[in-house]
Amino acid sequence: MINTGPGWMKVPFRPGQLLFLGTLFFLPVLNPQLFSWLHGLLAVPVFFALTTNGRQAGAALIWVSLLLAGLGALLLQRVELFFFSLTMVPLGYTLYHSADKRESVATSGGKGVAILSLTWLFFWGLYGVTAGFNPYVNLLKVLDFGFQQTLEVYSSKEAGLSPEVIYNLQQITNNLRAITPKLLPGLLASMTIFTVWVNLVIANVLAGRQNNGSLPWGRYSSWKLPDQLIWLPIVAVSLLIVGHGPIQYGGGCLLLVSGLLYFFQGLAVVIALFERWNVPVLVRIILYFVLLIQSYSVVFLAVLGLSDVWFNMRQKSDER
Repeated sequence: MINTGPGWMKVPFRPGQLLFLGTLFFLPVLNPQLFSWLHGLLAVPVFFALTTNGRQAGAALIWVSLLLAGLGALLLQRVELFFFSLTMVPLGYTLYHSADKRESVATSGGKGVAILSLTWLFFWGLYGVTAGFNPYVNLLKVLDFGFQQTLEVYSSKEAGLSPEVIYNLQQITNNLRAITPKLLPGLLASMTIFTVWVNLVIANVLAGRQNNGSLPWGRYSSWKLPDQLIWLPIVAVSLLIVGHGPIQYGGGCLLLVSGLLYFFQGLAVVIALFERWNVPVLVRIILYFVLLIQSYSVVFLAVLGLSDVWFNMRQKSDER
């Protein structure tokens, strides 16, 4: 349990923490091309500031550091990038309160997804109104233009590709341009879920290191989705088979989301089995790398995560 008073991971409020936190929020503003990836991880320092300093001191640290980063963004005239960084702050608070209440990882993740979805919708809706365009439509245009540009690059004489290869690329690109608008809601939902998952994993690890190995949400190998979520892929596949038009594409979006969720569970199963079999660290790293570079590994882990619902492989491995 995360305490807000003396005890759990209590660290004095230091200027170094203020500088570090302010720098993390300022770097994506200072150099977006180099540090834009930081946008998706900024819930972690918020969570860390609250857990290491307590609720009141942590909140003071966060808001003072945000004020400093905001002043820097104002001087650089990149306030919109800074405001986008702020969308991760509610997620950090949500994870902190969930850990403080000892909520399960599924409940914490679900709340995080809901909060981040609402925050991003609010940000992009407000940004679209002030900028005078629809961000969703603009994203579709950017993606379509990207597909066209990629095809033109590989179709040029400088690429040196055969006519057969170019023809296949054209077919693939045309299919992507046609299907991407239909599946974009599922892709955006998956991106939101993935962002929450990454922050949840990192926050859990950091909290464990600061609290002598006591993890707020337990070991990742024990993470499990609620059994009721098994209906999500069942409904998705059913809509894909019997549906037509928007209904079928809705099933495709649900399949993307459910596939990602059960990919996370499949990864937990693999880690649990590695721990049970005492697989050496070096061998684990090699196997993780193989899973990372293989395109079919996502499907394999998703199927493994689904199988765990019925066969409960982690419990069986513990009973041996």
